[in-house]
Amino acid sequence: MPEIREAVLVDYARTPFGIASKKKPGFFADKRADDLATIVVEKLLERTGVNPATVDELIMGTVNQIGEQTNPGRSVCLMTLPPEVAGLSVDRACCSSMTAAHISCMAIQLGLGDIFIAGGMESHSHFPTPLITEDTDIAALAEEYNASRGNPNPRIFEKIDISAIVSMGLNAEALADMYGITREDQDEWAWKTSLSASAALRDGKFKYEIIPVEGKLPDGTVKLVDYDQGIIHDSKLDKIHSLPPLYKPGGTICAASASGENDGAGAGIFMSKEKAKELGLVPMGTIRGMAWVGVDPKVIGLGAVAAARKALKRAGLAVGDIDLAEVNEAYAVLPLVLIKDMGIDPEKMNVNGSACVIGHPTGASGIRVLGTLAHEMNRRGSRYGLASICGAWGAGAATVIEREKYWRGRRSFMGE
Repeated sequence: MPEIREAVLVDYARTPFGIASKKKPGFFADKRADDLATIVVEKLLERTGVNPATVDELIMGTVNQIGEQTNPGRSVCLMTLPPEVAGLSVDRACCSSMTAAHISCMAIQLGLGDIFIAGGMESHSHFPTPLITEDTDIAALAEEYNASRGNPNPRIFEKIDISAIVSMGLNAEALADMYGITREDQDEWAWKTSLSASAALRDGKFKYEIIPVEGKLPDGTVKLVDYDQGIIHDSKLDKIHSLPPLYKPGGTICAASASGENDGAGAGIFMSKEKAKELGLVPMGTIRGMAWVGVDPKVIGLGAVAAARKALKRAGLAVGDIDLAEVNEAYAVLPLVLIKDMGIDPEKMNVNGSACVIGHPTGASGIRVLGTLAHEMNRRGSRYGLASICGAWGAGAATVIEREKYWRGRRSFMGE
């Protein structure tokens, strides 16, 4: 067996996240998802100074691998790297891009390569997800969806109710019932995450995370945008309280406590610790624990909890060791569940806001929570961080990262 090496995250960046809406198209409505991913990869290569020919593999996650998003690993690879570099495409629902990172790190740990680019992309403007409520005709919707995007084996639905697969909002409602998390709890968290994201943007905390990209504003103006379109700067709690339930009468989730549909891409460069030192690049952090799980699709949010526990155990750490935590807010109930189930300090969770306002381009969200966490850990001088995410069909993934005392060198993730 080869000696297990250490894998480090050297740099991470993403595009702004645009809103995906038929009524009010967002600033990336006319952008291809693979073009957004290409922008990120090219910027990371520029920032780090990595020779494209030395990259061992590019791994890209996407949930809807059809049309422009078909085989994203190889297509983005061919647009940014020499054709001799390998490309791999990953689909683990919302966990896809974190899984891309995990595959990269495992290859590095086993000595199968030294430099990997891992990320994800999604255009929900081009591939929207239907809103499913208690009144939705699931059978008719499934028939329409299967005709355009795929055809799951009917035997799956002999074991799992189809509504458990597709009704993620209703599943989140079930999770709130399970943990006794009220409408007021979720409204307050949604308000808090909105204020946090607004403050982070105002204070320049996303400066090195977000790559300015040309987008079209509502008035038709085309300009470089360097902010997430869903961030609201004057969020009011009473306004959130007034919003109607989104998925069922008397429900606890409203539009503010659920992530919207978004367009965007993100990626990170992972290296062996030895290669990073050779190149004079100071890492953002060292990968200490990785986990991926399956759970009953009826309670998909528990995937984030189960994966987080598993990743901590593999890292040999306890919840109390964690300085910062980041969980993807597909719904505001999810961070509240992790706080309640695992005992995570609320002040350590999603400190710069999360998907309820930043956005959830599903294929890119896994790398987003990990990269956002790593940036904030370096700003604060934190040692240990935990990133986790759940996904459709009962998926979950999590990563533990450690910021060590590294060698002197260039921090490309800070513009050096």
